[in-house]
Amino acid sequence: MIYLVGLGSAIGSLLRFEVTRNVKRRYRQNWPLATFLINLSGAFLLGFIFGLHLTQVSFAFLGTGIVGGFTTFSTLNTEVLGLFNNQHVHTGTSYLLFSYLGGGLLIFSGYFLGSLV
Repeated sequence: MIYLVGLGSAIGSLLRFEVTRNVKRRYRQNWPLATFLINLSGAFLLGFIFGLHLTQVSFAFLGTGIVGGFTTFSTLNTEVLGLFNNQHVHTGTSYLLFSYLGGGLLIFSGYFLGSLV
């Protein structure tokens, strides 16, 4: 199972890299849109996958591996601190609140939809 988690993490990390690269190429603002979209979509996907009640092996590959490799809690927090350090307090605060509140809402929404499937 450990190899499936590793393979999934590699896939998720590559997806995150591509999303980040494409979003940053098109959107150049203080708001960290790429990480925001990645983490919110990852929260929804993780809730959805969990709601499907998959086998332990399937969840390890999809949830822990791919979604875990795709999302990035550390980057979110680093970007928040960077915004605060650069005197972008309103942007940092809104990014922090929308990320955590939105992520919580989306994980439960994903779980609800996944459990209906």
